[in-house]
Amino acid sequence: MGLLQTLAAALAGVPLLAGGPAAARKNLIDEFIFSKMEKSGVPHAPIASDEEFLRRVTLDLTGRLPSPETIRAFTADKTPGKRDAYIETLFPKLPTMGIGRRPTRVGPYLDRWSTFFGDMFRNNEQLREGINSFHDYIYKALELNIPYDEFVRDMITASGVSTWTTGPANFVARHRIMAGDGYSEMNHEDTADELAIWTTRLFLGVDMECFSCHDGKGHLEKVSLWAARQKRADVWRQAAWFGKTYVAPVYGRIPEFRVNDSEKGYNLKTKSVVRLPRYPADVAPAFILNGARYDARPGENEREQYARLLTAHPQFARATVNLFWAELMGRGIVDPPFGFDMDRQDPANPPPAPWTVQPSHPELLNALAEDFRKHGHDLRHLMRTIVQSNAYQLSSYFPGDWKPAYDTYFARHATRRMSAEEFWDAVQDATGIHDSYKVKDLDRKFKYIMEASFNQDFAASHPSLWNMMQDWGQTDREDPPTDRASMVQAASLMNHELILNRVKVAKGGRLEKLLAKDNDALVDELFLATVSRKPNERERAMSLDLLSKQRERGAEDLLWALLNRADFILVQ
Repeated sequence: MGLLQTLAAALAGVPLLAGGPAAARKNLIDEFIFSKMEKSGVPHAPIASDEEFLRRVTLDLTGRLPSPETIRAFTADKTPGKRDAYIETLFPKLPTMGIGRRPTRVGPYLDRWSTFFGDMFRNNEQLREGINSFHDYIYKALELNIPYDEFVRDMITASGVSTWTTGPANFVARHRIMAGDGYSEMNHEDTADELAIWTTRLFLGVDMECFSCHDGKGHLEKVSLWAARQKRADVWRQAAWFGKTYVAPVYGRIPEFRVNDSEKGYNLKTKSVVRLPRYPADVAPAFILNGARYDARPGENEREQYARLLTAHPQFARATVNLFWAELMGRGIVDPPFGFDMDRQDPANPPPAPWTVQPSHPELLNALAEDFRKHGHDLRHLMRTIVQSNAYQLSSYFPGDWKPAYDTYFARHATRRMSAEEFWDAVQDATGIHDSYKVKDLDRKFKYIMEASFNQDFAASHPSLWNMMQDWGQTDREDPPTDRASMVQAASLMNHELILNRVKVAKGGRLEKLLAKDNDALVDELFLATVSRKPNERERAMSLDLLSKQRERGAEDLLWALLNRADFILVQ
């Protein structure tokens, strides 16, 4: 491709400027964020331009690019409050059902957050026949906007005769540890340990893994003050809430499992297949954050009380709002989100030097958690509160001398790379060429990768795409996905056959339709479809010059160059 390297390099060198008035304080987030910056004398970036905001919030909430038509309409709209109004359009309406009406898949918001939770809950080949039922359960909980505390309790306490048909039971089954030949029998105590460790990490933001093999003392003093005080027996007491939880293959079908509460309790004498031998200790159930014991309420077993204690504890709300803050703001108020040190949370009771209070904004974290509880653990309310704030809507461009210390003030919006799923769906939308995929084991077709239950839905039918997704950070969900950039990704953008085929003029594609327009319109449309804004004067002149020399080939080259821009793959 002749002039493409020169064109792409020149375009990439054009900075994105975003200006605006000083940020007003719109909600409780802004009160805390801007008050702290003002008190510390920290300047902040201007408010993002309409184009910058629109691209960011659409990708953040739905995983998709805004369409050129949406961008034109939004930027032309002069109505006050249009940003808040647009945000509401990104949340799906609650479903309505009637006699004879079949439920349908209803939107990118649900696909994006089903993927998020699928990654978080590790919905993968370990569940095989339960993958789709777990995915559909998560999707339906999000569609109905089930309160998050109820959602979590449902998963922790779920029982079922088959994980193939009982979606939430897959959460418990996913954390099983098998013994013997690895297929026929569960190691009950190891499974209880895993359930304790993962529920504490995912829903309280507290990691017990390090002291599940050895006491914290003598090992963790430089990592976590709280963890350094814990003992292995504390993990076992947390695990004892699952002492009666039973997971077993359904009539030898692997991996399809039944889940119930028919075990006798946590037994220290069971040989572990993943950790060091256990020692004698009191293993009556005890909640690790406050020592609460099983009180045998009528109609409530140990697992059910554990779920109630966990979701009622203030740390559940704090960990949840911090997790979603990190997802939407680029870093947590406590960072990393699953690394809370419980001895460093209270500014009124600070830790000994040289330790400092862990949250960058402890008062904001508590206020957000209280607001989340007050609104019934409503995830949409939480996301809406964050993205409506001017703290979220600051530009990623900082017109001044940026200092690393400003990061924890959130003085500009953090830039991130698109996830693997976002990237490929953006390529498909930008080029107007979509493939057809099929959910494994179901008669359900889809065209966006974000709609998949798991990446095995396209691994066999589209192996080249599956390999590219691995290059872009998609994992098998044993490990979390990554948004790190790499030379492999840059090379795939320039040379991969999947990209090169999509930038050619093809029947039904965007380029075929745009060639019927004049060059100015063609250039505008390609910029809007890729980087979600119109070109500046320099970009327009370069693009028109390219088209004047070879129109069809020039249009292909321009689309290729735009897909290779940093601001195509970045969410700013």
